[in-house]
Amino acid sequence: MGYIASASVTAAGLVWGIRLIVAPGLFSDGAGAMLAMALVVGSTVAGVGLVASRGRWARRAALGILGAQVVLSAVMDLTAWGWVALTFTAASLVLVTGPWLDRFLRQLPPADPPPASAVVLAFGLLLVPGVIAVSSPGEVDVLHWVAAGWAMVTGWAFGRALNAGLWSARVVVPVLLVAAAIASPFPGSLVLVGAAAAAAGLAWWPATELAVNPIVPQADGVAVPPQLVPPEILSRAGFDDRGRRVDRER
Repeated sequence: MGYIASASVTAAGLVWGIRLIVAPGLFSDGAGAMLAMALVVGSTVAGVGLVASRGRWARRAALGILGAQVVLSAVMDLTAWGWVALTFTAASLVLVTGPWLDRFLRQLPPADPPPASAVVLAFGLLLVPGVIAVSSPGEVDVLHWVAAGWAMVTGWAFGRALNAGLWSARVVVPVLLVAAAIASPFPGSLVLVGAAAAAAGLAWWPATELAVNPIVPQADGVAVPPQLVPPEILSRAGFDDRGRRVDRER
């Protein structure tokens, strides 16, 4: 059932992406395309996460994306494409919230999970185009596209545990979002300023850096009695069966 839920979440995102491109409704063509990009990417990441990691974060991410689709259904006209998209969303909600997914997902946390702030930051950066589209539904200009594209690239780089992605999230993305806020109408500009502050706050959070630069404990080697080591390994290492160097006896 988990695979079906994963496929349904991804399919719902794709259907919504097509709808926003074909019939953006209250959004302009550019804003509709930007929002479609965020929904498709976010749904795909959440859907793949349900299968690849079987983590609860993927379920929460899927519920967040599906919730955004429900809100869009409430504010947009229910055309033929709208009913199709809403049907996919409803089916995905049933599959993701059902008890059968509990048995599919991992019950215990992994031994070394990434910090929660890092997970939120990586996924949130991929959704920045959607935030920009909602903040400026009438029209988007070059600054909006630059901020949206750079945020998604930064999210990918940070997800790959690259230092460049971390520093881009700390400095470049907030600056670009503030620049996009200046080019956005009020009160959408406040949304982008808040997004810039949230991105900077998460990126500078001490635990977030551990996702890129983990603290690896250093430990001295543990002595192993020579009686427990196979003789051929001792011989290749230059030791006799008592753990003494062979060259010392010569």
